[in-house]
Amino acid sequence: YQDEALRGSFTGIRSFHTKAHFNRAVLEGIAYSLKDCLNTFRKDGVSIQKASIIGGGAKGALWRQIVADMLDIPLQKMQRDDSSLGSAMLAGVACGVFPDYEDSVKRCVRPDCINTPNPENVRKYEEGFVWYRKIHDVLAEVYHERSQKMAGR
Repeated sequence: YQDEALRGSFTGIRSFHTKAHFNRAVLEGIAYSLKDCLNTFRKDGVSIQKASIIGGGAKGALWRQIVADMLDIPLQKMQRDDSSLGSAMLAGVACGVFPDYEDSVKRCVRPDCINTPNPENVRKYEEGFVWYRKIHDVLAEVYHERSQKMAGR
């Protein structure tokens, strides 16, 4: 949202919620933010039909499935999923190890697995996204007021 006044929050907490619920809520909150980003691309006419996931988080099957379900697109993990591989490939093109970017991808990138969206979870996340946005809109006002008061100290 490019808004320094916003903060993270947990809403709807009940006495039965455990550490696992909070951990999953963090993952889902990040995935909702990714959905916001995807929606921005789509509003600008960019069609994204699938995505790849890299980095340490890519190793977690739960995280990959949450993102695939949230975005409602297949999510592909590569055998080598660390972000430094892309930098090494770019360096390889620059110093002539690969003739071009396409060749570097052909020679270095190997699919490992694909997480396909679960339609039931997609539906739940679509409903949850409406609440995610409503909660943002309400709390943004609170955080802005707090930020203004803190600045006036």
